[in-house]
Amino acid sequence: MTMIDERTPITREGIIADLRRLADLAEASGDRISAVKALKLAWHIQRRAPTNPMPPSIDTIIAIGEHAAALASGFDPEAGAAIKAAVADLKACRMELIVAERENSTLH
Repeated sequence: MTMIDERTPITREGIIADLRRLADLAEASGDRISAVKALKLAWHIQRRAPTNPMPPSIDTIIAIGEHAAALASGFDPEAGAAIKAAVADLKACRMELIVAERENSTLH
């Protein structure tokens, strides 16, 4: 699977490929439910998601990260833990942003 770090660009095609690999691993281990979920998500991204989308909200990114962590944890605990850590960082940044927005709104 693709390593997530600041040097690796995350692309639509890379996400689809990673989801298909997760589906293959799930089916090989006998977990057809996870395989179907991963393939369904890959299909949805490939068929319905625009190639040049508007940036998603941070809440959407967090929700997708939580789902990805759950899928990855079943097959690669280290990757699942890395995704969970990234999601936790995003949640912390989101909370800091909310606090800063509240402080700024009280100044006006």
